[in-house]
Amino acid sequence: MPTSIFNVRMVEAGAASSSKVSNCISIDEMIDEEDPLSNIRDRMVRGKKLDSDKAKLAFCTKDGARVVDSTKFSVYLHLNQKSTEGDEETPAPPVTVAETPTKDEKKGLDLKTYDIYLEAPKAKRKVMTELSESTKKLLDSKLDMNLVKNQPALIAATLKELSSAYNHEKYKALTTGDVVTGATMSEKDWTIVLRNTNFLNGQRIVFSKNANGSRTFQRIDRAPYAAFKIKARRIDTLEMADPSITVREEYKIPVFITNDESYVNVFETASSLSESMASSSFSQRDIEASAGGGLFGASLSVKGGFSDSESKALARSSSSSTRSMNITYNFPRTILHLDSRCLELTDECAQALNTVDDADSLVQFHHDFGHFFAGNVQLGGRLFASEQFSSSAVGSSTKTANAMKWSAAASFSYGSFSASASYSKEENEVKTDSKNSSQMSSQLSWEAQGGDTVLCNNPPAWCPSVKPFQNWRVINQKDVMPIGDFIGQFRQWKHIPKKFEGIMQKSMKKVACKFSLKAKTIEGAKNEYYGFRKDAEKKRLLDVWEQFRIDLLKEYKGDGVNSHINAVRSRMKEDAFSVGFSEYVGIDVYDDYSRFEVQIETVLDRTPRLEFNVPYRIYNPARKMYLAADDHGSWKKHYFAYCFYCKENRASNWVFRLHEDRAYKGVIEHGQEVELTLLDDNGQPVGFVQRFTGDMSTLVVSHYGINDGADHSTEHNPYVMYE
Repeated sequence: MPTSIFNVRMVEAGAASSSKVSNCISIDEMIDEEDPLSNIRDRMVRGKKLDSDKAKLAFCTKDGARVVDSTKFSVYLHLNQKSTEGDEETPAPPVTVAETPTKDEKKGLDLKTYDIYLEAPKAKRKVMTELSESTKKLLDSKLDMNLVKNQPALIAATLKELSSAYNHEKYKALTTGDVVTGATMSEKDWTIVLRNTNFLNGQRIVFSKNANGSRTFQRIDRAPYAAFKIKARRIDTLEMADPSITVREEYKIPVFITNDESYVNVFETASSLSESMASSSFSQRDIEASAGGGLFGASLSVKGGFSDSESKALARSSSSSTRSMNITYNFPRTILHLDSRCLELTDECAQALNTVDDADSLVQFHHDFGHFFAGNVQLGGRLFASEQFSSSAVGSSTKTANAMKWSAAASFSYGSFSASASYSKEENEVKTDSKNSSQMSSQLSWEAQGGDTVLCNNPPAWCPSVKPFQNWRVINQKDVMPIGDFIGQFRQWKHIPKKFEGIMQKSMKKVACKFSLKAKTIEGAKNEYYGFRKDAEKKRLLDVWEQFRIDLLKEYKGDGVNSHINAVRSRMKEDAFSVGFSEYVGIDVYDDYSRFEVQIETVLDRTPRLEFNVPYRIYNPARKMYLAADDHGSWKKHYFAYCFYCKENRASNWVFRLHEDRAYKGVIEHGQEVELTLLDDNGQPVGFVQRFTGDMSTLVVSHYGINDGADHSTEHNPYVMYE
């Protein structure tokens, strides 16, 4: 059988006659020298015998002159032979440029050897003796963030900062090197990147198992098995070295966009879950959403696929007293866009999907292939710093809301990576004054992701180490969604989201979410809780009525107001409301009357969690009663409503809200501050629960729009404490 051998040589600009053989390709057929070079390219590319990065290069002569693909092969051979013959000073190399017939009579082989020259891409080099002006400006600029506007669920009262001591003269890159981009990488190069980053593996929540059988949240980690693989595609015409080049072979190269613009992010995390997301390179938006239980746009109670013990671990993962401010300096190289057009399911994932038919197999699928998947992945390197705070409040509060805006910056210094402790602060009062005293202790830590990680404390040496694609890592992930929803984007798997949903619906049941409402500490009292109380001696609601009576008589005269006041007193005294003013809802020590329940639908035996802006009827099993409010005593512009407990048929509907963002929706974390809000018969918010200033214990409802204290109640938002 005739065989043709192509010695592929790379010719660099300015280095003619000094080419080196990069590939030796064998083709079991004779070559028709009247064929165009495009046919020769097809034969060399077929079966991926020629790397994808070389398949798009232009043909050239031995001297480096470009030759278009429409040129006949015989003409190309002649040009190379003529180039050799016309070289008077430098003798021709020993390897013939034209074809060299070789016959091996013993083995019956018929060989022809050809030298093929390809125009090597120009090496892109950049002088890196000093950082670019844009990067200097980035590192030296003050970082402004409006915490109340952008992170209401993460920021409680105060935030430390980092300051800048950046010196241009002290921060210079130590070495130079070729600038590597996705356009210069071959299929083999991308395979190396895939193995190093595992960007086709989903993200899963990892737990540790305790001795008592419970679990503790540990971190977010890559799933052990890849759910997807790159779909082969043709090389884009824009990537070809010459417009005449056409490559029909398909290569498994992801869809990418070159992006080398450095940037910085500053954000705060308030739980171990959000801190793990920050260290796992998730976007700031997704990290913020996790603070309210909305993980990657989906509620943990709806989309996660967690077992009961794992859901309990997530419920315990937050920390209300420990916070971290995170700073990332990002040096990206490329962005990958991953969707159903450029991906396909792995055989392992497809096989596993066909076996998912109940709750247990669904949970196992998520453990193997992840709970979530990112459709937008940024590769490169980043420097990550996290400053932790341990805050202990020792002062008193007058129930205020301050909008605080802090600016922060970080500094680099030669041979070390540190931050100095200076800050600027701007306060903007919203409504009322605030007093708070805290003791803060902080500890700064640094790490590098991507590049040569052993150089994390030497940024000048670390920066150029990000250039080689072998050192790229995932530095940011966006467009994250539940993996079942992502799989549903594939035409042949569009039934998967409904299948997963059906499995969860079968496991859906109503369970009691048990919690208590811990009162904010005031002077002279601590560790107090909302509860259904009794006090036949003090008759606390009688004092509430008395203050209401005084206010009405100050402004209104006549029999009408007197009749109304007396009617309200008689109503409040009835057994259906206060049993002779002996019953009330108020703040006192923790007991069985402080334990509440609401009915919540859950799936896959997940731990029930309260959510913001979801109506509830709040039940106390010790009293076997529900929380209610009576506002029938309101008179003209005077709103009057007190809390009491009753049977279910007269119970009121309530919602929990964030005071600083009342429209916010999401899961309420353990220890999170809430505003308990009364709904009217139309389901609209009317007012929120506050302390009666007469005894600072009895709870009443204050109408929206009334200044604090004007109705003899003062703002008081409790903390949700799950059992």
